[in-house]
Amino acid sequence: MKYLPPKINASIVILIFSTFLLSGCAFKDIDKSVFVAMIAIDTSDDEEKPYKVTLKLYEPTGSFKEATEPEYSYLTENGQSLSEAIRKMESYSDKELEFGHSKLIVLGEELVKENKNKEIMDFLLRRADIQMISWITVGRPTAEEVIKMVPQGESAAYPELFNYFENNGTNTPYIVTTHLFKFRRNMKENGIDTVLPIIEMNKEAEHFEVNKSLLIAQNKEPHELNLLNTMIYNMLTRNTDANLLINENGDYFIAYIDSIKSKYEVNIKDQHDIKLDLQINLNGSISESKKPMKSKDLPLFNEELKKESEDKITKFVMEMKNLGYDPLGFGINYKAKVLHNRRMTDAEWMEAYKKAKVNVTVVPGLKSTGSIQ
Repeated sequence: MKYLPPKINASIVILIFSTFLLSGCAFKDIDKSVFVAMIAIDTSDDEEKPYKVTLKLYEPTGSFKEATEPEYSYLTENGQSLSEAIRKMESYSDKELEFGHSKLIVLGEELVKENKNKEIMDFLLRRADIQMISWITVGRPTAEEVIKMVPQGESAAYPELFNYFENNGTNTPYIVTTHLFKFRRNMKENGIDTVLPIIEMNKEAEHFEVNKSLLIAQNKEPHELNLLNTMIYNMLTRNTDANLLINENGDYFIAYIDSIKSKYEVNIKDQHDIKLDLQINLNGSISESKKPMKSKDLPLFNEELKKESEDKITKFVMEMKNLGYDPLGFGINYKAKVLHNRRMTDAEWMEAYKKAKVNVTVVPGLKSTGSIQ
């Protein structure tokens, strides 16, 4: 029989005894946790505690089939910081607040206008249990009112607001989808500004309206994009489908664009000669008209689509650059083309950007006048 050396025997004994000192993972039963569905952050009326945080919590239920309507509970607290407000709310419940299932973060409009985005972003990014793929939006009139509204017909298993920002639900060119990671990236990067969707409440009809957006830039007042500009922004950045109203030469029709390909870049000759080139391919069909339309006239309708869409997109880009906003990221495209030791300063680039020429080229592709039987 072979014997192990004394040193190996001693090592084995020490290893066995050390296992008794190891602690297990801090696992908690699911019934000891309460899940946060949405987070709302507003300004408060207390100057010493300027942040107002509201959490929308799922109420546990035995069966979603038996639940006649969704049930939620809410926690609200003011704090000198966001962490302080949440720490206080943790003492209001006998269960642990679990943020891992939270998908939506709503910022109050007044809070965004006060340019407290850096403080909010710092908190949201440092918490490991808040998902970077959470949607971030602006609530009007307040974030608290938005998350507390429960529309008629909402499912007990899934909040209705989630469907607005998922591809599984509604599909409209007026809804901007911005994730937390994109919000952080655009806020930190010079050369592109971030756009957040605005959630408005229609209390009479008891439903939400998500068809406008808010353009946020560093050290500037937020700028609201109306329905048309929100749709154009989505067309250029997400290549989403769209409905374009064409009113040219006595023709009045709606072009349904189901395929969009866009490309935009900065062309530089020198600091005083910069051009913003945009090329957009629009393919689709005519979905509505006030008069009979013949297929043989499609070349004419394509020309009208080209003229109308070029005018609208040009006006959008001109408005953005004249106001000093860059939601499309021309500044990033410029930095990608110029060596770091030859680039203009941020102030010089902004002046050059405002004076840049805009060249929009639309390639129309209407395939049919629709089908009428």
